[in-house]
Amino acid sequence: MLRRLLIHIRNRYLLWGIALLLVVGTLLYLAVSFWLLPAYTQHGVAVTVPDLRGGTAEEALASLDRQQLAAEFIQLRKPNLPKGVVIDQSPTPESRVKPGRRIYVTVNSGDTTTVVVPNIEALPVREAQNQLMTNGLLVGLVQPDSIPSAHANTITRQDPEAGSRVAARTPVNLWFSTGLGDRIVTVPDVTGMTARQATVRLLEDRLRSVVLDHIAADGAEPVIDKQSPPPGTQVREGFEVRLHVAPDTE
Repeated sequence: MLRRLLIHIRNRYLLWGIALLLVVGTLLYLAVSFWLLPAYTQHGVAVTVPDLRGGTAEEALASLDRQQLAAEFIQLRKPNLPKGVVIDQSPTPESRVKPGRRIYVTVNSGDTTTVVVPNIEALPVREAQNQLMTNGLLVGLVQPDSIPSAHANTITRQDPEAGSRVAARTPVNLWFSTGLGDRIVTVPDVTGMTARQATVRLLEDRLRSVVLDHIAADGAEPVIDKQSPPPGTQVREGFEVRLHVAPDTE
């Protein structure tokens, strides 16, 4: 009889223990589900993704920071768009996301490739155009030069000038000769001038020039010692005057 009573009491306490565990477990589940977990995951809290397109990376970072969002930048080269601007984003603008969400921002790295403009003066027009394209440049405006030149259909000027470093696919404008002019002009005296001064003076009379013999080693501007044809000679517009520089005295 006593044994049955003890077993009954033990079973009763066991049932109470199991019931208590169930109650405590249920309370813990409810606490986690409706209090701890929402607080941790910010359930029901959302922010709007701002439109970052067209702005700079710095502006995008500031906008995302105000919305409590993180940023991850991706570089993409789009030569036809401004360098350094945001060209895409994910998620898209106006999306609703949780605070702290990472937003992928694509920034245009631009066309960072640069090339040196070749010297194409005196080349035939077609050859000059081919050389520009071979060097990764575009042919810009091609037009006749207003100042005549003896060598028809050859390049007399270019812009940008030879040796310039520019972005790839930059257009280079070309001027070409249509041959000697019909008007007769008198060759001026350019001896004693620097090569640059002499060139400018001859162009004023619609004459061309070529500097021969010497390039100063120290980078100083060479001085014209002789010219051919001599001053006073009558020639047609566009005639090429040969300039000889004084020898280096050092």
